Amino acid sequence: MSRPARCLATALAMLALLPVPGTARADGIRHLRIGPALYADAREALVDAIEAEGLVPSPPSQFGDMLARTAPALDETTPVYQQAEVMHFCSARIAWQLARENPLNIAQCPLSMAIYTRPGQNAAVHLAWREANGDSPGARAANALLERIARQVADNAGRAAISR
Repeated sequence: MSRPARCLATALAMLALLPVPGTARADGIRHLRIGPALYADAREALVDAIEAEGLVPSPPSQFGDMLARTAPALDETTPVYQQAEVMHFCSARIAWQLARENPLNIAQCPLSMAIYTRPGQNAAVHLAWREANGDSPGARAANALLERIARQVADNAGRAAISR
């Protein structure tokens, strides 16, 4: 490869590593932006999508409320979320599969999906979830389940774009 071609290839590779504006990036974290959508509609669509898979969501973790409650003690004045909850749910079939593959996979259960809005972005609702670790049949099944749930929410709550 000629020197100019190597330089171009290096520049393109470095450009590919730059973060995309507006897209949260973290290893193993998936993100879906739904908009325009209302939080209440997207939240209901999330619960419906989990239940459509034959699963029962646990009571949600009120993550946004916890941050708002603790903000004064930590001198935090700028809220990160307008609304934020984390939904937990478990598929017994996938849990068994993951556990048989590796007992340490207990740390991947239950599965969870966060739903949130940002201050000043009333028309957008976000979903975020952790991918199951590994490339085992259990991890692939868990990731397929999470992806189905996210797509169902997007179909029922508004337009969406999934990112990694």
